[in-house]
Amino acid sequence: MLSVGSLFSGAGLCDLGLHLAGFRHQFFCESDPFCRSILARHWPDVPIYKDVREVSSVTAPEVDVLAGGFPCQDVSSAGGKAGIKHGTRSGLWYEYARIISEMRPRWAIIENVKGILSRGMGIVLSELSAIGYDAEWTCLPAASVGAPHIRQRIFIVAYPHGFGPDGQRRVLSTLQRNLGTDHESGRGADWLGVPLDRTSRASIRAVYGRCVLRRVDDGDTHELDAADGRKSGGVLPLTRRERDAWRPRLKAIGNGVCPQQSYRIAQCILQAEGLA
Repeated sequence: MLSVGSLFSGAGLCDLGLHLAGFRHQFFCESDPFCRSILARHWPDVPIYKDVREVSSVTAPEVDVLAGGFPCQDVSSAGGKAGIKHGTRSGLWYEYARIISEMRPRWAIIENVKGILSRGMGIVLSELSAIGYDAEWTCLPAASVGAPHIRQRIFIVAYPHGFGPDGQRRVLSTLQRNLGTDHESGRGADWLGVPLDRTSRASIRAVYGRCVLRRVDDGDTHELDAADGRKSGGVLPLTRRERDAWRPRLKAIGNGVCPQQSYRIAQCILQAEGLA
């Protein structure tokens, strides 16, 4: 089975999908202490680097796959829209490219928000080409794997030039088959017993009349909607202790992907390798 090194790991949501597909993790890299605690709990024997600048072909184990989503703040529509530049958070892509160049994995899985298509995709593809990697990419919404929300994410699969398919069959060509019927836009999702139209952002409001869970990029939970039935409508104020407990959790969830998304990408790679 394929070994994987995880960069910008977060709480390991993308990694959970790879793990379920059978990938074996050799290392993680994550700067956030809360997220590192989650990784250590679920993968207690796997080393965790705190800084992506510490990861190199000398310090980290050799792996078949490098995977991770570099920071999206500067390419997201909700962020500063500065794009991928040295010195910015999204500029850490250049560290990802350095590690690919040094470690020369068979595969690299690069994930980011849809905004990267207009604020840095050319840079990513150019860097990959410069270090000798070809790439394929797709927009894979969470809704396409059965989630009751859209949450569009770009997945780039890169491999050394000449290593991948012969040009007649793309690595991601099996993705639609792997999705089964979950990708069909007209299908609803049965979430907590309530059928939701995943193609509409307003579907949850239409059912409940309000948000079920509200989250903003800074993790503020002051007006987190009640989800435990203690109050039937409106907003249930949280105590300071509750807010402090929820803040890192919501931040980790908000920065992650549905594991089913990365699982489907992993399936494509396994099929290309003849392992599935």
